[in-house]
Amino acid sequence: MSDSSEDEERKKLEEMGIEFHNDIPIFPFVPDRIIESRFYVVEAGELIDESSISEIIELLWGEPESDVYYFFGHEGGPTMDAALSAAKARGDILLDEMERRYYKHPKFKRDYIQITPKGDNIYSWPWEKDVVDEGPEFWRVKLKLSNRKREELDTWRKVQLEEHYRKESNRKEYIFDVFLSYSVADSEEVKTIHDKLKEANFNVFMAPKVLKPGDDFAEKIKNSLIGSKELWLLVSPTSIKSEWVISEWGAAWVLSKKIVPILHRCSPEALPDRLRRLHCTDLHKCDELISELVTPN
Repeated sequence: MSDSSEDEERKKLEEMGIEFHNDIPIFPFVPDRIIESRFYVVEAGELIDESSISEIIELLWGEPESDVYYFFGHEGGPTMDAALSAAKARGDILLDEMERRYYKHPKFKRDYIQITPKGDNIYSWPWEKDVVDEGPEFWRVKLKLSNRKREELDTWRKVQLEEHYRKESNRKEYIFDVFLSYSVADSEEVKTIHDKLKEANFNVFMAPKVLKPGDDFAEKIKNSLIGSKELWLLVSPTSIKSEWVISEWGAAWVLSKKIVPILHRCSPEALPDRLRRLHCTDLHKCDELISELVTPN
């Protein structure tokens, strides 16, 4: 196309009220409807490892309504990332709608335009030829998640939701994570355990901390024991003989609660036969015991 014919075409467009930006005509239009869409541009060199592939898979899975376009060189440009090729080979990601003749936009970063000549070195606008000559040419492919991978992730999400609901159900079923059973003579030691559990955000039943004036002592303790996940028994020479402590861990045994004996100035041999078969720990290892407790939601 000669310069004179281009000038004539531009003049006609300007007479029609068409404005130009960087020698490119801006055609006004009024759509009969608007559909919201979203797309992402991914360039060769950005999918270099499994971490970046995982992020793309998460994007494809989490936003199925969005388009994800990947650009890599056709001739002379950057080659396809090896991590993406591996994901394609194992059937996680599909390469769809593969098109060539894309070039980097001369004005905008991470923007590509498709330029197809109308003939041998014949372009609609002179700047298109400049862009093509400068190159390189790119392929544009649409990344899609394979049906197998989507089903795998959907199954994983279902399992996660079921686990979440199970934990929620357990959390609502139990009032306390730990019921502390001890002798009054060991109040100072058990208070240390109580404070550490509270600091770790666990709900703890410790009689003086929970009971209020006017409460039915026996009824409150019974309901709290029923509503506790497990019972921690501070075993000392005093508590081992306490009828009240014996009744607490005995009730926990009947209710099939987990019982954790914590030894304080007492050896495992001093435990009653029913408790001796249980795994016990020492008071100075209380921090380890708390770290092994399932973190509350």
